[in-house]
Amino acid sequence: MSQSDGTIRVHRELQRLAADRGWLNGSRLVNRLADALAISHLEVRHNLLALAQAGVIDNVGPTGDGLGRVNILRRLLEEPTPLSDHEREWRDLISSKGLNSVLEAELGEVGILLAGLSRSDMEHLLDGFFRLVADHDKLAGRDPYEISAKYLLGSSKILGKLAKTLAAAGLSASSFGNRPRYMLGAGPAQSRFTLLIENPECLERVVALGVAERITVIATYGYGISWSGLGLEGRLDHIKIARVAGTPPATLKEAVAVETCFWGDLDPAGLDIFVKLRALIPHLDLSALYGPMLTAVADAATSHPYCPLVEKSGQTTIFSSNGAESALAIACRFRSVDQEHVSNADILSLADEALNSPESKPALASSKGP
Repeated sequence: MSQSDGTIRVHRELQRLAADRGWLNGSRLVNRLADALAISHLEVRHNLLALAQAGVIDNVGPTGDGLGRVNILRRLLEEPTPLSDHEREWRDLISSKGLNSVLEAELGEVGILLAGLSRSDMEHLLDGFFRLVADHDKLAGRDPYEISAKYLLGSSKILGKLAKTLAAAGLSASSFGNRPRYMLGAGPAQSRFTLLIENPECLERVVALGVAERITVIATYGYGISWSGLGLEGRLDHIKIARVAGTPPATLKEAVAVETCFWGDLDPAGLDIFVKLRALIPHLDLSALYGPMLTAVADAATSHPYCPLVEKSGQTTIFSSNGAESALAIACRFRSVDQEHVSNADILSLADEALNSPESKPALASSKGP
């Protein structure tokens, strides 16, 4: 089976990350590949599945996520990549500092990120890094974005790219504090049900309908929670709820301690968000609000194809062996429906039910009206 350009890129990056071991930890593998190759998580999953089906790698689940140890069973011939001018300049600079071999090697790997920096910029960056390491004791508990901006060329983004380099210098991300994360939420003081909503506009609509008077509702901002550093670490207790109405729980961890469902667009991206959130919230279920959307997606007048007009070109099919997810994935293979399509009446009757619950089934046929 010949590989596409996309699978070849992913294959080469897997080999680079695995180095001489020949395997990688499947945990966060999709995130690592997406960050390294600057492609979407959906595209990474699609290519990992293709590589697994071709026998190039193993231990890839039906959603395209790595399961335990992902072994590289067949390797591509290595292609030597010449150093760019900025990498050569950077390595020349750090080799002049008399560093220990481990730190020098890890700093050298940073060079690939430094396109566009002058020699002077590189000198200031390296000096800032050394000052940061020297000052680390007094930086405990401080916002890492603030630390980055104060020490590393005035940018809040650089420190997050230096995890391995920090480790070589004897530090780790836990040496510093966490940037606070906030999600918009509403609800009563004591709620037995939480609904996670993909788009904040729909949260506002749900609140306006009075649903938040009986359940907790929280906007996930698409991939927001699952792409948040704290979300990836599973630190839901550090994601705070910014109150829109009522008295919702103080943190996301408290909010999802009860029965929790997700409601988003009926398309591969929406289902991918659900899969990522469920990795953080194992008891997460699909909302009964998908019921009216399943009716709508089967009708060409109330659904749309994946095309530039609706800003959904290139979405990749989600593969799942889970019954409910599989049914939704099959339903939206060729056409999709945005969550805004659901009527006010259906929101009021289905917002606090799971898709497969007995209470939700009689209402699934009602999808007409505003």
